[in-house]
Amino acid sequence: MSPPSPGLTHFLATPWCAALLTSPYTTMLSSPVPSRIPNPNTEGSDLTHFLAIPWCAALLTSPSTTMLSSPVPSRIPNPNTEGALFAQTLQTPNTISALLSFYRNSPNTPTKEIHTLITLEYLLNGYPNTAHGGIITAIIDEAMSFVLKRNKELGTLSGLGDLVTADLRVKFIRPVKTPQTVVVEARLKEVKGRKYVVEADLKDSSGTVLAQGEALWIAVNASL
Repeated sequence: MSPPSPGLTHFLATPWCAALLTSPYTTMLSSPVPSRIPNPNTEGSDLTHFLAIPWCAALLTSPSTTMLSSPVPSRIPNPNTEGALFAQTLQTPNTISALLSFYRNSPNTPTKEIHTLITLEYLLNGYPNTAHGGIITAIIDEAMSFVLKRNKELGTLSGLGDLVTADLRVKFIRPVKTPQTVVVEARLKEVKGRKYVVEADLKDSSGTVLAQGEALWIAVNASL
């Protein structure tokens, strides 16, 4: 008999879980379950990945394009666990396998728009071959944050402190199929004191809008 998997061993060490698992009426699925088996086929940097996709390469190689650092900061694990959702949980070959952000050159002025290329994989699904709506909402929220964080780094918008999402509304227009690569175009729409309104379109390779979002961000600890 083969030894139990690490997942089974973990739950057998938790008394209330062990009571459920050892019941004579319990039948377990295979362990690990299929969705926990990693895909070893995704390799290489995010930039290399997107340059191999013609429509993405056309955007990235435009003379007016400036790329953010790769990987983007939100994909770098932080010891204090900040940003762990995108830096670790969703940074796997079968969730968000690649992510890269860029903007049109705008020296010495606020960066009003940032585009984020994202390759979505099947472990993001909530319906067969379709990404979960909650995941799409999180992706739009994250892409919006890049616009404000970029301007905070550059000092091109006065008074920016730490930023939090106060309100976010997402309109789901068409199913977001997986696997596929999409682009989120996030724009700074309005600034009122320490309130920032950001909007975003999530588009497929043909430019079709699949989802739209609008959010109110608040700068906390801001100097007004």
